[in-house]
Amino acid sequence: MEFKTFCTGTRTTYREVRLEHELINKFYEIRNPLQEKILSIPDGCVNIWFLWKDGKCQARLIGSALMGKPSLVSNHEQCFGIKFNAGVVPEVFLNDIGHIINNNCPVNKYKDISFMEKEVETMETFEQKLIYFLERDSVFGKNRVNSITKFIVEDVAEKMGNLTVSELADMLGYSQHYTNQVFRRNLGMPIKQYSGIVRIQQAIYGIEMKDRDFIYENLGYYDQSHFIREFKRYTLLTPKSYDKEDWSFV
Repeated sequence: MEFKTFCTGTRTTYREVRLEHELINKFYEIRNPLQEKILSIPDGCVNIWFLWKDGKCQARLIGSALMGKPSLVSNHEQCFGIKFNAGVVPEVFLNDIGHIINNNCPVNKYKDISFMEKEVETMETFEQKLIYFLERDSVFGKNRVNSITKFIVEDVAEKMGNLTVSELADMLGYSQHYTNQVFRRNLGMPIKQYSGIVRIQQAIYGIEMKDRDFIYENLGYYDQSHFIREFKRYTLLTPKSYDKEDWSFV
């Protein structure tokens, strides 16, 4: 299942190319010439955004949002994005993961990739940018997230976010404190927070498929009001307003 990063309106255009890659999940592009409101949705992933306004490009390293919020992309005419796989933090960024969650920082602070901002600025097509980054993917280094974190990410995905830290700790044979500490050091957030993100992503899938039974039978929400409250916290929308106002999750 593909985790969604944005909620966009009808007057923005979106395209993506998904990859089978050790680090990179997909490349994507948003064109937003009217600078309409775009929402950031928690996806639990690290992204890089190249943002254009008035012909100038700025590159930002983006940590996962922790709740729904207006996106920085709203203030720009175009965004080319690189989304890394769930549970992946390229080694070039690993030391900063705790600072970028729910935040962003300029890419030019990282000397190994700072040159990209200016080189990408004059590229006009999505295909040019795609080829450029595929030819330079080694600059991001390897995924240095450890095996404990990898196991947790995979198990949380399999259980659709509907599990507890104590269950994970029992499976791993470690204390809850140690298990959570390792995960937070690697991905910048506690396991409970990450599980909540995975669960709302599954709920988004259910909303898109118009399958409310899937949501209530599989995701552990106590009742309808609990689900609506959580959905609004993570997306700034209610399920009803999502349907009525013609938003799209991308």
